[in-house]
Amino acid sequence: MAKYKGPVQEKIAKPKVKKGDEVIVICGKDCGRRGKVLNVDSKKNTCIVEKINEYKKHQKPSQKNPQGGIITVAMPIHLSNVMVIDKTSKKPTRVGRRQVGDKRLRYAKVSGQLIDPE
Repeated sequence: MAKYKGPVQEKIAKPKVKKGDEVIVICGKDCGRRGKVLNVDSKKNTCIVEKINEYKKHQKPSQKNPQGGIITVAMPIHLSNVMVIDKTSKKPTRVGRRQVGDKRLRYAKVSGQLIDPE
C-alpha cells in the first residue's frame, strides 16, 4: 500500500512581466497597443494592463455605487500575449534572467540591458 504524501505542490514559474512594466500587446483585439501593467497573477499566467482589454458592465445601484449605471472593467490578458518594452531601444523584447552578485535579475535580450534596478 502506498503512503500518503500530502497535497501535491505545483511549481509556479516566475513570470517575465512585473507590475509597473510597460508592455505591448502582440495578439488579440488590442494588438499593437501599449500600456502599463497594473497587476500580475502568476498562478493563472495573466496580467491586467491599464486601458487595454476593457469592457462595459451594467451595474445595479449598491452601497458602493448608489447611482448604478455602466462602468468599465479591465479584464486580464494572458502573459503569452504581451511583450515587455525595452527602455533603451523602445522596442518589444524577450526577457532573460542573469545572475548579478547574489540576485537573478531580468534583462532585455534586444539590448542586453538590465530591466530591474539593482
